[in-house]
Amino acid sequence: MKENLLVNKKIVISGGPGSGKTTVIKLLIKKGYQCFEEFSRSVISAGKAKGIENLFKTEPLTFSKIIFQERKKQYLSASKINYLQVFPYVFFDRGLHDIVAYLNHYGNPAEEMSIETQNYPYDLVILFPPWKDIYKNDEHRMESFEESVSVFESIKKTYKKFSIPIIEIPFNTPDSRIMSIIEVLKNEDNS
Repeated sequence: MKENLLVNKKIVISGGPGSGKTTVIKLLIKKGYQCFEEFSRSVISAGKAKGIENLFKTEPLTFSKIIFQERKKQYLSASKINYLQVFPYVFFDRGLHDIVAYLNHYGNPAEEMSIETQNYPYDLVILFPPWKDIYKNDEHRMESFEESVSVFESIKKTYKKFSIPIIEIPFNTPDSRIMSIIEVLKNEDNS
């Protein structure tokens, strides 16, 4: 008899810069969910420490390869997390496909990353559309709001290309967004 192994569903929370992803990830962590936080801010900070204002725009492939390796480690680590029936999900603040989307959006396609990304499917991507009322630039978020909207569309297009199911969660408070996410996941599990 074949053993039925239960595994956590891998859920990406993504969207344009400044759409509230990280706030929601931090709240999910507080609620006991397994989450992997965004890694790119540490790479941006390391670049700034070396005098590079925007490492992605200066060296997009170098920056993206570093992020790709770290997100790949997160993905593989998520596969080893014990399944908990109460919290059967692992959330990611951005996924590997976001890297491909950003590179394509800014005219720096990396075919080898796009091909390798196919080996790391997610069960669902939850997209947060850009939200002008909460959008702020900071030392890590240098895009204009209009650019954020454009990046969002590129991310959405990329996940569709890889046939990963997409659910958009509209503007709302972080707690309301979490309630919407959990409701979506319950509905997905029951379908």
